[in-house]
Amino acid sequence: MKAKTEHWVTVVGFCAFLGVAAALYLFLPRSEYSEREKRYLAKSPTLTIDSLVSGEYGEDLETYMADHIPARDFFVGLNAYADLLSGRQVSKEIYVAEENRLVEAPVLWNEVQATKNIAAVDRLAKALDQKVDLMIVPSAGWAVEDQIIGLADPYTDKEQIERLYAMTNDRANTVDVLSAFAAESDRGVLYYKTDHHWTSFGAYKAYSAYMAAKDRAYPAAEEFAVTVADGFQGSTYSRAALWLTPSEPLELWKRTSRLFVTNSKTNQPHEGVFYTERLNEADKYTVFLDGNQAIVRIENPENVGKGSALVIRDSYANCLGPFLAESYETVVLVDPRYYKQPITELCDKEEFTDVLVCYSLGNFMTDNNLVWLK
Repeated sequence: MKAKTEHWVTVVGFCAFLGVAAALYLFLPRSEYSEREKRYLAKSPTLTIDSLVSGEYGEDLETYMADHIPARDFFVGLNAYADLLSGRQVSKEIYVAEENRLVEAPVLWNEVQATKNIAAVDRLAKALDQKVDLMIVPSAGWAVEDQIIGLADPYTDKEQIERLYAMTNDRANTVDVLSAFAAESDRGVLYYKTDHHWTSFGAYKAYSAYMAAKDRAYPAAEEFAVTVADGFQGSTYSRAALWLTPSEPLELWKRTSRLFVTNSKTNQPHEGVFYTERLNEADKYTVFLDGNQAIVRIENPENVGKGSALVIRDSYANCLGPFLAESYETVVLVDPRYYKQPITELCDKEEFTDVLVCYSLGNFMTDNNLVWLK
């Protein structure tokens, strides 16, 4: 009798749990955006005969339910820590390193994409009838490889970047960021702990290496005033779901008092390269130039007559652009993911002094938009 009672209690308790979970799922308000994961959640799928027959509706419904399960952040984090404790975290695309650092897994060599993107840079140089500068940035994991817990496969950023540079056949002026970064005694300061981007200090080191290669003057690091914003948790934090990882500071380096930014979203001049209102949002990295835009123009009235630079880039240049504005009168940043006009037409109008292609190694190995450069 006692055993039967215990069974009934178990069954009733389990059913009650399912009932509460179902009620919470049905009646709790839905969020469209996950601040921790920094992404929009799946929308409720529309049922059609075609989507039902093809199985698409079932897949979309499963994704929708997974995105909106009650206490989702808790369960996602619980699973991430279970993987970490069991040693499976290193098998994922985000690795855990010492000092609460989260980095992306090593970049894999992609012969097809590497060939296509180097050929695109070559075509652009031929179309402009000038050499194009090429800066490929190593990953944060490469910088702190010796600190990664349970690392199995090494980071081959140096070998891959050297191989890419050799493929240019001297059609591009290659920028040696690797040597500048390798010279740092603590390479960890070049990148964020919770994000894949370089820090402002890392961007400054790349900027100084580029200016030295161009034989252009550039200000010393000590000439910048640094403002620190606390509470930054970037993209690797969001993807790892290790929610107990502490936040870190984000530095804003400012020297020239008046820089003016115009981007394709607002098309209105903004005084200053930092959009400080973004520091109150989940994605604080958009404080730099208001995040990813098709085209961004930075004007420095103090550098009249010092030329202009065109930067074909990924999101790493959001932080690099303000430094370049310290050495040029005009800096124009174009993101091929969003900018679909011919680059040659833009160059015909602007007559840029220098043209720089600046990409992280990971993006250069995966981006399909560079092939449209013309």
